[in-house]
Amino acid sequence: MSRRQAIFIFGVLGFTIGSVGYMAVPEVALWLGSVLPEVFANQAVLGSILAGIVGSAVSTFAVVTWANRSAA
Repeated sequence: MSRRQAIFIFGVLGFTIGSVGYMAVPEVALWLGSVLPEVFANQAVLGSILAGIVGSAVSTFAVVTWANRSAA
């Protein structure tokens, strides 16, 4: 896989994560806010934490998968 392809794939992956996160975070934030109201009182903080967790998990999975395919 060339560098341009890898950069393009990560760009598309980041765009997808952002779009899906933008659509899903409000509902998940409301649910977590009702479950843990004292801990997550601010919706903006909760949304940023959720987006960070999802982005980190997906990008880590993508890099590990790519590294394992490149090593073989």
